Amino acid sequence: GQQTQIEKHRALAEASTKKCEGLQLQVSALKKVTQEQAAANQGALELRLNRALEEVERTKTQLSKMKQIHQMHVEASRLLSFTEEEFKKALNKGKS
Repeated sequence: GQQTQIEKHRALAEASTKKCEGLQLQVSALKKVTQEQAAANQGALELRLNRALEEVERTKTQLSKMKQIHQMHVEASRLLSFTEEEFKKALNKGKS
């Protein structure tokens, strides 16, 4: 009787130990997978961030080019109107 009980408990203890070891292996495997996924996600996030920053820089460059072109247009129209005024004055002088 008592010997069989001891054997049962020993068998249960062994089974529990094996189950525990199995669970520990699963946990460490899951940890590894989780760490790998985290690293991959971080890499993907950094890539997206870099792309966004590059896009910002491109947009800034385009904007400054557009400002320069606008400035040139303003300057050109100012010069044209000045020249037009000079031309009208010259015409008026020629009439008198």
